[in-house]
Amino acid sequence: MTSTKKSPAKKKKSTGSAKAAKPSKAMKTAPKPKRGKRVLITGASGYIGSALCKALAQDDWCERVDALDVVAPPQQLEKVHFTQMDINDPKLGAWMQSCAPDVVVHLAFILNPIRDAELMRRVNIDGTRNVLEAIAEAGVGQVMVASSGTAYGAWPDNPIPLKETDPIRPHPGFQYAREKSEVEGLCETFMETHSKVVFSMIRPCVVYGAGVDNYLSAMLTELPLAIGLAGYDPPLQFVHEDDVVGAVTTILKKRGKGAFNVAPPDTVTMEETLHASGKRVLRLPDWVMNSLVKFLWKAGIPAFNAPPEFLDFLRYPWVMESARLADLGFEFSHGSRETLDEMLRSKAAP
Repeated sequence: MTSTKKSPAKKKKSTGSAKAAKPSKAMKTAPKPKRGKRVLITGASGYIGSALCKALAQDDWCERVDALDVVAPPQQLEKVHFTQMDINDPKLGAWMQSCAPDVVVHLAFILNPIRDAELMRRVNIDGTRNVLEAIAEAGVGQVMVASSGTAYGAWPDNPIPLKETDPIRPHPGFQYAREKSEVEGLCETFMETHSKVVFSMIRPCVVYGAGVDNYLSAMLTELPLAIGLAGYDPPLQFVHEDDVVGAVTTILKKRGKGAFNVAPPDTVTMEETLHASGKRVLRLPDWVMNSLVKFLWKAGIPAFNAPPEFLDFLRYPWVMESARLADLGFEFSHGSRETLDEMLRSKAAP
């Protein structure tokens, strides 16, 4: 019987370029996590600026903070990189480009009234103009500028509450409010010519809290008496420093645009505010109060370091509604009375 051998199976010729197997859906490379935002803050060593730096340093939404001010910050924080520079410095634009920020928050502004009107204007108006020009040069995509509720002005015919759509009518004699209004005008012009930039402005009421130290707190804490205007008892609002920072971060994260009032829904009357100080209340006639404030202003006494024009904010209402902020999901954690009481406790003698 003849045996037959099976011929070996023919091998497939190699093409030399075998196709790689397609990875399964489960094997697909996971998308790279989005990097945090690079935020640049002017006025970063100030009252709100330092609190905002601290909050962003602890927030994964933010990758890096470039902090700019003319004075050193109160503390060093991880992720926060400080540069000492005046906002009027001609090198600001080049420096900002080197930082390559995603967001700029412009807080630099002289709050406490000073007797050098030209210096105040140079910082507040010329400085803001220089910051906006630097932002345009750097091609920043999102910007926030701090305005103030005082820009509405305190007038007898103010609606209660004031909404963001109400006109800006600052007191012409109160430089701080007048220049906040002028800053808003600069911002409006910028928005018209840079429509793709996500641009927002905040208008807070009086800001109080344990860290406050300005002429608005000194009026209640550094005078031996609680002095009020006889015949006037307007409603007032006090927003907590933490709520201002919370409002800022909410607007930035939600990419809010336009103006936002920042004031809690409750109010405290002037009379209640005076009694809350725990001091004897002295109500002065209008003409006496006006003469006293003029004297204190000219004498440079810090306990009431404000020009007489400021008195209208103790005469007439400038209560604001923060509905646009609520639409972004923000809720205030402190009311006006709670905020006032915390400030007064923090200034009480041990």
